[in-house]
Amino acid sequence: MGLTELTGEVLDEKYRIEKELGKGGMGAVYLATHLGTDRPVAVKVITPQFMMNDEFVERFRREAKAAGRLLHPNVVNVTDFGFARVDGERIAYLVMEYLDGCTLADVLAEESQLPIDWVLDIIDQTCSAVDEAHQQGIIHRDLKPDNIWLEPNRRGGYTVKVLDFGLAKLGEIPVNQASEAATSMSSGSLGSSSSTKLPRSSTTVATDQRNTQVLEAKTQARSSDASEAATQLQPAPIAEAATQILVEPAELNAPKASEAATQILPSESSSSPEAATRMQPAPVLAEAQTQVLDHTTAENVARQTVPADGLTRVGSILGTPLYMSPEQCRGDQLDWRTDIYSLGVIAYQMLAGTPPFTGTAPEVMRLHIEAPAPPLKEKRRKIPKRMAALVMTALAKNPAERPATAAGFASALRANAEGAGALLRRAFALYVEHFPKFFRATFLMYLPLIALYVALLISTVMKSDVSSTLTTDGGVTITTTPPSTTGGGVKITTTPTSTIEIVLSILTFFVNFFINAVIAGVTIRLVTQLFLAPLRPLQLRTAYAAVRKRLKSLLTTIAIASIRSFLGLLLLIPGVIMFINYSLASPVVMMEGLKGRAALKRSKQLVKRSRRTVIMILLFQWAIPAFTAALVGAGLSAALKLSKVEHAPLLSARITSVIVVILNTVIVPLIATLTALLYLKTRQIGGETLKEAISQFEEEDVPRTKWQMRMRERLQTTTSKS
Repeated sequence: MGLTELTGEVLDEKYRIEKELGKGGMGAVYLATHLGTDRPVAVKVITPQFMMNDEFVERFRREAKAAGRLLHPNVVNVTDFGFARVDGERIAYLVMEYLDGCTLADVLAEESQLPIDWVLDIIDQTCSAVDEAHQQGIIHRDLKPDNIWLEPNRRGGYTVKVLDFGLAKLGEIPVNQASEAATSMSSGSLGSSSSTKLPRSSTTVATDQRNTQVLEAKTQARSSDASEAATQLQPAPIAEAATQILVEPAELNAPKASEAATQILPSESSSSPEAATRMQPAPVLAEAQTQVLDHTTAENVARQTVPADGLTRVGSILGTPLYMSPEQCRGDQLDWRTDIYSLGVIAYQMLAGTPPFTGTAPEVMRLHIEAPAPPLKEKRRKIPKRMAALVMTALAKNPAERPATAAGFASALRANAEGAGALLRRAFALYVEHFPKFFRATFLMYLPLIALYVALLISTVMKSDVSSTLTTDGGVTITTTPPSTTGGGVKITTTPTSTIEIVLSILTFFVNFFINAVIAGVTIRLVTQLFLAPLRPLQLRTAYAAVRKRLKSLLTTIAIASIRSFLGLLLLIPGVIMFINYSLASPVVMMEGLKGRAALKRSKQLVKRSRRTVIMILLFQWAIPAFTAALVGAGLSAALKLSKVEHAPLLSARITSVIVVILNTVIVPLIATLTALLYLKTRQIGGETLKEAISQFEEEDVPRTKWQMRMRERLQTTTSKS
């Protein structure tokens, strides 16, 4: 029975086949209706003759098992797998959610170079799915634009769905390498072999040789039925390798065979030594992202058409040459980093308009193994330099030099694509949106400091015997009394600053230091939560509790940083450098629990990853209060002089201090917001996924209602399984 005759049949008394969506040499995909719910589903069916091949059936079963283990919004949802009999023939079927939309390959065929925002969004969602698979010990091994589906989300955007885990390697033990890899990174360069030690488990990353044996040397094609032909193309061998390239048909994942097919076309010269399988980039043809050229005749072109997700083998190699990693091309044992290389190729193609390597299949595979990829910056100049460099890092020949995790790669890509301007925009947006919460937290803390400055002002006003005043930055006032006359002579007497003013000034300094540290800690905690878990309720009580736990470490670290920077300022340049290097110490203490020298060392490491952006943000942070104080001081001084108020300079300084400290209730949270976002950005640049920070919020936010308890239990159960 041919697959075309399945239309109208009912499989397993559950799925009524409505129409064919696409067909390939190994099987077909149908639109079907689940009789129990009337829901449309996609059913993938193996061609009956391939049921005789245990490896095909096993690979099909592996796809079902791999996809079934992945409960993720960016993975196509597989709901059922089984065997059915139709007219006495046994067939295997796989049931998936029915998707609208198109593949990324379809988009690239028409759009070529994609906008950076598109690239970041697609990579974000794809990497989220791939990272989840890696956490469960599943390696995709065939990531390519044909297997990345864009489904409209009915909100003006799309949801990425990663398809086809038919080549996936299932591990017995989950590959829980993501958090270990991120926390072990000690340098600013992502994926540095000297700083990143990645675990390797033979049970989870070794290629299953028993499941990847080469197919029988020849599969007979049937000219009478092109769609059922198990066509094998055997091109010339690679000059430096004894392995043989075989193109075998496989399942269809795209809705239309014509939109995602592998074209086999005759070469112009059959005598050429390069007359082998030629792989063309996706944008070249609208109907085919992988084009195979060989010495064939026109009459058998049609019957040699196989689907785009046909599995290309070199020895025991599975995958698509355009997107295969060097170790995959060599047939080495694979781990999750082979997928990261494929993600790098996909990102490169979206940005440059073409994959890094093109040519015949042997040429492409040799280039993956031996040749460096052409610099992305040469292909598209108007992309951030650091972003281009990161994509090139993902294409490193040595897996240890690639980004440590898929999630880290996506995180770093976005962080490197955005400059200081994007950081400022995000900070202002967060600040304005949550201004009432920030203002309430800061104003309550600043009330004692405002009271001290007002007391200093009152003390100054009440000193009626002041004739001239000099005020230092620390608030210490030196006063000179007018001369008193004794007898016929003149006696000049100098009166020191009152004890009350000295005490108030010292107290003001320490209270100011304490309050600013606490406000910085609270704001950093709030901003980090908004960044990582925006739907979680924002509670000041929880933020203050987090600061209270680490208050001693926070104060100690800030004090050490301040003293070092002050002493360094005596030599000017060293002080400025230390001030820059220690600028992220507060968020390090709050979010990572480090303190003292360890926190300062970590801050220096983070700053090193994006020093230019850090300096720009620090200049902006310094300019806001300086400009505010100068503006207020100049205005008051001019007003008091015009009104001829006695002791105008001193009064102007005191009143300015009061006004500035009140304005700081608005300014300080904005500065702390910038610091928090700068900290998160530098962590992302290093490929860190911040999962431990999310866990920290989970631990601190104690559920208070039954539904919250149930949600937390479900989350913990899901996390433990993954």
